[in-house]
Amino acid sequence: MTIKKPANIRDIAALAGVSAGTVSRVMNDKPGVGSETRAHIARLITEYDFRGDSNARQLSLGRSDSLGVVFPLQVSEVVMHPVYPELLGSISDAALASGYDVSLFTTTAEERVEHIVDAFKRKRVDGLILPAASSDDALIQRVVDEGIPTVLVGHRQESARMTWVDCTHDQAIFDIATAMIGSGRTRLVLLNGPKRVSAYQLRSDGFWRAANDARLVDAQEIELGMSYSSGLQAAGDLFTLPRPPDAIVCSADSTAAGVLEEFKRAGIAIPMTAEVSGFDDTDFASHSTPQLTSVRMPLRETGAAAVSLLLNMIDDRTAHPAPRLLDAEVVWRASTSPVGGV
Repeated sequence: MTIKKPANIRDIAALAGVSAGTVSRVMNDKPGVGSETRAHIARLITEYDFRGDSNARQLSLGRSDSLGVVFPLQVSEVVMHPVYPELLGSISDAALASGYDVSLFTTTAEERVEHIVDAFKRKRVDGLILPAASSDDALIQRVVDEGIPTVLVGHRQESARMTWVDCTHDQAIFDIATAMIGSGRTRLVLLNGPKRVSAYQLRSDGFWRAANDARLVDAQEIELGMSYSSGLQAAGDLFTLPRPPDAIVCSADSTAAGVLEEFKRAGIAIPMTAEVSGFDDTDFASHSTPQLTSVRMPLRETGAAAVSLLLNMIDDRTAHPAPRLLDAEVVWRASTSPVGGV
């Protein structure tokens, strides 16, 4: 029998006198193959330079060895986001280390939900990771209905085949607001994103927990886009009030950048007259004037944890791994008073 190199799974099976499924079990270190047969197949794999391919694994195991990552955004929005590229990179690195590829899906339309579900049904992906999921995300209910192994990132919801990874960003906002109150601030404002997004709802919860604990009567929250121009406009509007804020907590460094610029234009001293904090700990935070107190999320650890949980569910259909809550870090800088930890 003449076999060209590199061989395919059927070639190795024919040479060994076994089924393709048996070869696949040896390749994936699965039980059910005798030691002599296993050793013989391993020698043939080496001799004939068999590397395997996704189609063969799909046929023999019903698996694609690919994970789907779904962002509810356009590709350009993912690329330009302050944290998503690093998160996607960490997911891809962890998947690759476990022998999996990553397929990126972006969706802003209802019909794309069926396209993603179909990718699982046709075994183009073995499970899904959903960063930036929200309470009204139609895909969440579909993956629950279909029993698709799924890990949410930043949205704390569980079901039989779904778990989540998040960090303590709500506690970080609580800590920042509490520190501002501790330095004598009483008129706090949270500039937050839309609370239909779970992360922004959690940050709102942390802010109001601190405000209510201190019995503040002048605290307020404003929902707006997380952008420089939004921060600029909001700060300008707030400082026309009879009692302007003496501390502004922002849910993004980009928004805080606009606030800092407006304060500079108006001659408002930071942190003497008003304190400001951001979120995401982007490069801007450490290079602004003054340097910006911000929140650093454990993005590398989040991606790795999401992949680990998902592979657990893929490998064991009965598995329901516990959610993972990782620690976010407040990075205290000069835009807040020394009581914050500077």
